[in-house]
Amino acid sequence: MDDAQPPGWLLAEAGLEILPGDIRPREGRAWLAGRGGTRVVLRQQPAPGSDRLTDDVIWLHAFLTRLAGLGFPSPRPVPCFAGRSWTMAGGALWEVVSFLPGWVVGWAAEPSMEEIGALLARYHATARQIEVTSQRPTALPLAEVPQILLSGQLKAVHLDPGVTVVIRREAERLARDLDQTGHLVPERVVIHGDFTNHNVVADGTPPRATGVIDFAGAHAERPLADIGYGLWRSGRPYDQASCLDVPRVQRFVRGYASVRPVSADDAAAIEMFVRGRGLQILAKRVLAGHPDLRPVRQVQWLSAHRQLIADALAGALP
Repeated sequence: MDDAQPPGWLLAEAGLEILPGDIRPREGRAWLAGRGGTRVVLRQQPAPGSDRLTDDVIWLHAFLTRLAGLGFPSPRPVPCFAGRSWTMAGGALWEVVSFLPGWVVGWAAEPSMEEIGALLARYHATARQIEVTSQRPTALPLAEVPQILLSGQLKAVHLDPGVTVVIRREAERLARDLDQTGHLVPERVVIHGDFTNHNVVADGTPPRATGVIDFAGAHAERPLADIGYGLWRSGRPYDQASCLDVPRVQRFVRGYASVRPVSADDAAAIEMFVRGRGLQILAKRVLAGHPDLRPVRQVQWLSAHRQLIADALAGALP
């Protein structure tokens, strides 16, 4: 993060002071701040489409308020701006949420993958208590991804023809898999959308998984998607790997299943959601007009090892 600081007038309006500390959100910039003796997080995001982003932050903060109100360890919106937890200023969205003490787990060995999987299951148990009445305005649900990657939008970014063939083939496979698994039928909850170990906070000795941060990807979706989306990154042996560490994946799913039931059919769907996460990331980049092709290699590996992964997940179940 650069040394730029939020405008002084904005800090004064919100009653905030910037504190030492490094916070690295997936999108935008963020600072650790103090307000009345309490630590909070001030976050900034560019706001090119203010109306849409306003609807988006209202949707998200309403959900986060209810989630924290149910006792789940997650950021709670803090009303710093004339009774609101966000404001539009200087071409940006500014929002303030509570700070969760501890440190990001990342690639640390502790807490275990089983414990983190169990935390996701507890999150879903809480999120199920919150009625889903609408989709998040900026969401890209997985069901919409094949259409984007099979449309003229993909041609518009002028990829190598061989890469385009691979992407179209995987998009067609995802469309078939979504249809075969009855993706449009099961219940929807507000999933975290990026439940990786880099969004799990740990604290204590020995370290325990104590909370979840950064709900930038939260939206209404099938709960199993959260498992797959998290394993897209945290199921790898290391950050830049194009394959999964199968025992690591098994431990995560075993931890989840220790709290909430997972069937053999669910295990097969989780494999699809890991693969789908890569295509979803790619679709977002295609829509932005500048695709990063790094997800393609991992999607190819996942596609080639579909049965191996599904069998390993089923074998991890109690």
